[in-house]
Amino acid sequence: MDEVKFVFFVVEGQVYCIELLRIDSIEQSYRIVPVPLGAQYVKGIIHLREHVIPVYDIKEKFNLEDTFEGEKQLLIAESHGIKVGIEVDDVIGIISINTDDIKEVPKVVLTGDTGYAEFVIKVKLPGKTRDDIVISVDIDHIMSDEDFDAVQDALDEVEE
Repeated sequence: MDEVKFVFFVVEGQVYCIELLRIDSIEQSYRIVPVPLGAQYVKGIIHLREHVIPVYDIKEKFNLEDTFEGEKQLLIAESHGIKVGIEVDDVIGIISINTDDIKEVPKVVLTGDTGYAEFVIKVKLPGKTRDDIVISVDIDHIMSDEDFDAVQDALDEVEE
């Protein structure tokens, strides 16, 4: 029985996950510097361990209002050769999932706007008595190629 580990997190009350192998770190304390007229869905940048990292606004991508008032966390991952931060409301934890409980996303729900949905996962979350269905986010498809190019151009300017 094979298993895959995922980092489960909450965004505006909804649980999502990303495969653990895609996550470099989970940051608790950081300061986002806004970038006026930056790439779409980029909230700003942070400086972390000698890297300038764009912070992706997943709530805007998912068309969610930001109502969370607590201290947020930042998932650091790499995509398209760029380190990116994804700000989330809370990280639930790392959970091993049996590969039998990982299913493809039904094609009927995949559109240009939902191309980030990688898998549908059946999981019993901590503190729950029954299984939940959670969407796995594909970090490589959360932004369009044009967005990644704009982020790379902005990072090149910052590093000069």
